[in-house]
Order: sequence, then structure tokens, then C-alpha cells
Amino acid sequence: MGDAMVRTHRSGDVLVVEVLGPLEAATVGALRSVVIDTIDAQRPSVLTVDLRRVPFMDSIGIGTLVAINNKTRDVGGRMEVRSPSPFVHRLLQVTGLTELFGLPDLPVDAPVSGAGMILPS
Repeated sequence: MGDAMVRTHRSGDVLVVEVLGPLEAATVGALRSVVIDTIDAQRPSVLTVDLRRVPFMDSIGIGTLVAINNKTRDVGGRMEVRSPSPFVHRLLQVTGLTELFGLPDLPVDAPVSGAGMILPS
């Protein structure tokens, strides 16, 4: 699928982490260590993880988000997820993590992928 990259910047007390690319077994190791090290160094009161450029996430990616959330809580902060793709949002909803990450649930009939495609019969 490709490599996930990460960009971080501060906005006041908020540390913003932008994830660029898929969150899957092949990509999360480096991402996880960079984000954990940044949390240790900067101890943000709020960590915002921007997922708008994450087209795909698997269970390893979900586990990484949970680990990052736990680390943020360990330093006295809170984590929120922003702008996930419909696929990633639905995955977080199905796993029961939307509330933990500060996301609303998607409507049941919200398109996730392939919306509007007409398949030949």
C-alpha cells in the first residue's frame, strides 16, 4: 500500500499529528515510535491526530491509535482524532472507538466506499 509518514506541529497547547498514508502493519512501527517520542518530549495537553490523508487502516493501525491515546493519557493529556476518511471512520465506529477518540458516529446509511457505483449484473 505504501509508507505512512507523519508531520507534527504545535498550535498553542495542542500537538497536531498529520498522518500521510495507510496505517497498517508495514507502516506503523516508525510512525508509532516518532509519535510516542514526540509525546514524551512535548507532553501535550491535547494531541490531535489528523487522519484526512489515511486511505486505509487495519487492526494494527487501530492498535497504534489506542497506544498513542494511552501514552497521551499517561502524560496527562487527551487525544482526539480528526477528519478520518469514511472507511476509517466506519472502522473506528465498528470497533467502538469513536467516542474514545472524540468522533461522532456515522449515520447507518452513510456511504463508506464505492458509493454510487453500479455493478454489472
